[in-house]
Amino acid sequence: MNTLFIDTHYLDIIIILLKDGIIVNKEAVINKKNNSEYIFPTIIKVIDGIKLDEIIVVSGPGSFTGVRLGVTIAKTFAYLLNIPIKTITALEIMAISNNKFKVAMSDSNGYYIANFDKSFNLENDYRYLKEDEFKLINSNKDYCLNYIIDINKIYKFLENRKSINPHQVKPIYIKKIGVEIDKKS
Repeated sequence: MNTLFIDTHYLDIIIILLKDGIIVNKEAVINKKNNSEYIFPTIIKVIDGIKLDEIIVVSGPGSFTGVRLGVTIAKTFAYLLNIPIKTITALEIMAISNNKFKVAMSDSNGYYIANFDKSFNLENDYRYLKEDEFKLINSNKDYCLNYIIDINKIYKFLENRKSINPHQVKPIYIKKIGVEIDKKS
């Protein structure tokens, strides 16, 4: 089974092609502006004519534009190729890859946080905290901040997750976007 993994949730683009859970090809575009210019050429380079059987996409949280870009492209591929799509959040990736149950991911203004049980099921809703709020709850350094992708663990974790109709895949945003914050009522 050929699986395409797409992660555009923040500043980077990470595209991985797996064959039966083993990495066949991988490309990363690190910290570039205008990721929309790089994602299709990167995907084409990675899949290089391989017939895809499923897609895994990181559905957020993170950059509004980055999440939307990755999810939209994954949905389009899944729909056009009539193949299954599975989603995973960046916070699930952190928890599973690091084998930690409290994870936090920073952006320029604060932190996305999540608490998972020992089976990596979300214990409560994802939250976004401003930096000073996060420092208060993380005074004991309980939260893992290391964003790594252990694709083998992720693939195994998702083996039993049901695929989603591409039309039902939704980005996970959590925090308000700038235009909502700046909007004067």
